[in-house]
Amino acid sequence: MSRRVSRSTLALVAVALACTGLVAQRALSEPRAPQVKDQLGVTQVRDLRGRVVPLLADKTPTIIMINSRTCPWCKKSLRDIGQIAAGQPLPRLTVLTLEGAPFGKPMLESEGIAGARLVGPVGSAADLKASLRQVGTPVFIAVDDTGRVLATVPGYLIYDEMKRWVAVMSGAANSP
Repeated sequence: MSRRVSRSTLALVAVALACTGLVAQRALSEPRAPQVKDQLGVTQVRDLRGRVVPLLADKTPTIIMINSRTCPWCKKSLRDIGQIAAGQPLPRLTVLTLEGAPFGKPMLESEGIAGARLVGPVGSAADLKASLRQVGTPVFIAVDDTGRVLATVPGYLIYDEMKRWVAVMSGAANSP
């Protein structure tokens, strides 16, 4: 009888090892959640003073908006953000303006958007555009507190959807 128990135990151990191997293989083959670098190809940007700084300033949920001063949909998006925020500061909004942070400042001021972080590319706008997965502007990227991309929306967000994204920008929500 001790041999049967040994064989049964050995069979259970073999099955457990096979299952562990399958689980490990699946975990390694599943795609990992994309990080900001995967979406943008950059982790460093220039601030308003021209200093090179990290794209993600701290470990909080953030909405990154990539825009251009010549983009009419960017202007409409900023107008909607300003209307929805109604003067409320948006500390979790990072606006990455292709032409550089100084070009984003009047765009935000004209729409009454306060508290947002303005940045621009370290290199040229063309270099940044070449590294983006989405073509064109605007692009909205929701990032969690670990730098993991939760959602990416290329193009204009309709007003009702923008309300959810502004909730993250203001700190009222962690994801859109």
